[in-house]
Amino acid sequence: MATLFQVSGPIFCVVCNDELEGPHRSTCQMCGGPFHQPWSPDSDAPRCGRVASHDETLAVVFLCQDCYDNRRPP
Repeated sequence: MATLFQVSGPIFCVVCNDELEGPHRSTCQMCGGPFHQPWSPDSDAPRCGRVASHDETLAVVFLCQDCYDNRRPP
């Protein structure tokens, strides 16, 4: 039985559809989908999302590029 943190099989980016491997990934705070997010400047991982600030809550949020550009339905 798989739980939220134990997913069997590969996980794919919701933006580019490539497999997510290693630590360079995040989860979109709007759609909940996983996406590539390089955590170091010398990473070869694609940048499929954005780190943004939420003005009302004064928080940092992680958004996939589709949600950031309003291309994904709510």
